[in-house]
Amino acid sequence: MNPALPAFRLPLPADEFLSRYWQREPLVLRGAADGLDHPEPDLLAGLALEPGVEARLVRGSEEQGWSLQHGPFSEDELTALPERDWTLLVQSVDCYLTEVSLLLDSFDFLPAWRLDDIMISVAGDGGGVGPHFDRYDVFLVQARGRRRWKLGPVCDPYTPQRDAGGLRLLQDMPVTDEFVLDPGDVLYVPPWRAHWGVAEGGDCVTWSVGFRAPSAVELLERLTDTALSRAPEQLWTDAGRPTPDSPARLEDGDRQALARTGTALLDDPSVRAEALGALLSEPRQASLDFAVDMGHILAGGPDTALVRHGGVRLVFQDGEQGPELWLNGQRRVLARDETDLAELLARKRRITEAELAEVLTPGGEALLEEWINDGYFERA
Repeated sequence: MNPALPAFRLPLPADEFLSRYWQREPLVLRGAADGLDHPEPDLLAGLALEPGVEARLVRGSEEQGWSLQHGPFSEDELTALPERDWTLLVQSVDCYLTEVSLLLDSFDFLPAWRLDDIMISVAGDGGGVGPHFDRYDVFLVQARGRRRWKLGPVCDPYTPQRDAGGLRLLQDMPVTDEFVLDPGDVLYVPPWRAHWGVAEGGDCVTWSVGFRAPSAVELLERLTDTALSRAPEQLWTDAGRPTPDSPARLEDGDRQALARTGTALLDDPSVRAEALGALLSEPRQASLDFAVDMGHILAGGPDTALVRHGGVRLVFQDGEQGPELWLNGQRRVLARDETDLAELLARKRRITEAELAEVLTPGGEALLEEWINDGYFERA
């Protein structure tokens, strides 16, 4: 039997999920995912040996205490792991194994720029990372084995935490709900919701689909940097000003006028388009060193014509000069006959012959060949 490609199906209307659950309430989705047999635990362990791959090893439990170790690891370290109470976590697996990234196409009920990456964990019996919260949304997809999830209250930045062997864990987590996930089950957890997963039995593999949520500081920093790089060398002026009531005082009118002069730089639509296009198209891992396993992808999707490398992130938007596509932080202003192709490339990672034929033009063909030669895409 040919392997199935990873897929997720939202078993309720997207509008209902977004209005009732998204960023509000957790939700268990039974049997909502499949095609999760690949990668096997040994392949994930192999990734954790690679320099530049973000991997962590968490050992212990609440009773024994916790320890956190960062990779890369040696083969001897991983083969010496005991039967229980450990978890190996590999970040951004979708960037290295393109076939894993295809799961992200299933989340088309949200903007593509909102998706971040897929972390995959392998755990022995009892393995977990302790009670904690994340500041972003996450879909926890059970691929192998079983995992028991406990949910707690909604946290905030002031919720008491403790350092546990390098982990930031909750000081206390009252359990409000409890579920056991089998292969194919999915648990959605909104930001700040306390949760704690523990493997029941060995060979437990969980995929974590995380979402990008820039902080206000990160957004302001990028907007400001972009505005400053484009700002003209122009001094503040105040021709026609009235005589001050008190020369010693910074009057409110001057204060507001000075502040407006600075913040006006951020109101330029072209500054916003450049800053956000660059920021949101930057991948967590931009490496193209890992080859696309086209044989595996074709076995599960024989109608495949084109695949985007897992290390490529795209943002399609209307810019100052018309439609533009941002690829890994770099902008391409699009010609009219490139636009439909670019929008398709930004929307899907695996593209069929029929989908490609519908949008391909001579100009689009030239653009696509350029990006294929650069390693961003691969033809079947």
